[in-house]
Amino acid sequence: MIILSLILAHLIADFYFQTEHMVKEKRKFLKLHLFHHAAIMFITLLLIYFYQGNDLIIEVVLATILLVGIHGGIDYLKIFFQEKTDYLVQKNAWNLGLFIVDQLLHVITILSVCYFTLQVDLKSTFNTFLLLSNLKEGLRPDIGLLDGLLFLIIMLILCTTVTGHLIRIMLGSLTKHISLFEGKYTLKDLAVSPNSEKNMSEEYTYMVMKHQDLSRGKVIGYLERLLVVALILMGSFSAVGFIVAAKSLTRFKQMDDRDWAEYFLLGTLTSFLFAIIYGVLLKIVFFGAY
Repeated sequence: MIILSLILAHLIADFYFQTEHMVKEKRKFLKLHLFHHAAIMFITLLLIYFYQGNDLIIEVVLATILLVGIHGGIDYLKIFFQEKTDYLVQKNAWNLGLFIVDQLLHVITILSVCYFTLQVDLKSTFNTFLLLSNLKEGLRPDIGLLDGLLFLIIMLILCTTVTGHLIRIMLGSLTKHISLFEGKYTLKDLAVSPNSEKNMSEEYTYMVMKHQDLSRGKVIGYLERLLVVALILMGSFSAVGFIVAAKSLTRFKQMDDRDWAEYFLLGTLTSFLFAIIYGVLLKIVFFGAY
């Protein structure tokens, strides 16, 4: 319960209290982000203390200082390395790697603080996870109501916001060629020649994507992953293909553009891959079956 609570607090602080503007200007807003992180972690640890705590100073104050201090150090290193990517060709891959390493280090920090300040038995916790995941033979432990709820909320956040952010980093910013595909604007340049009987007309077509189109795409991504997870929990694996087909039909005309088609397929397949992983994991943990 303690580990799940702190992981949930971390996800809320990192992905909901940290806005897009704060992410882009990470160095400028690092102190504000750490303040948000400290407040959320302190409240979470305080609730844990009231529920089953023994020492307020160690289990709340010291734990908060360690979590926030190490979190700040990790974020500072991430900023430092991100600033070195401006000249790299594979910038997206580098940023994706930094994001994954960053989140793994945060989880390791939470586990370490839980072990040293909150006396959490990590060996027992890991053993429970193996039994729940059917990776180890033995008596399957029961999931408590609170643990189950926390795990479900964490998986919901991972399935929607975290995966969406990861895919956005992986794909990078839309290039001008494939980002300008919504909202057609046509301009005509009439060239009149005194020696010609007919006017020469050249037509230029520009496609513009609006900000709300990006927001709709993000919501669609959330819904498609949640729907895939729901279908997997119901055992309807074959129905997942219909979602892919339906999504492809909505972008049928854009599929003529090879760059756009590759971008679309990469994002969609990655989204579905993560959704399938989450769905299978939830099914194993809660129902003990694939």
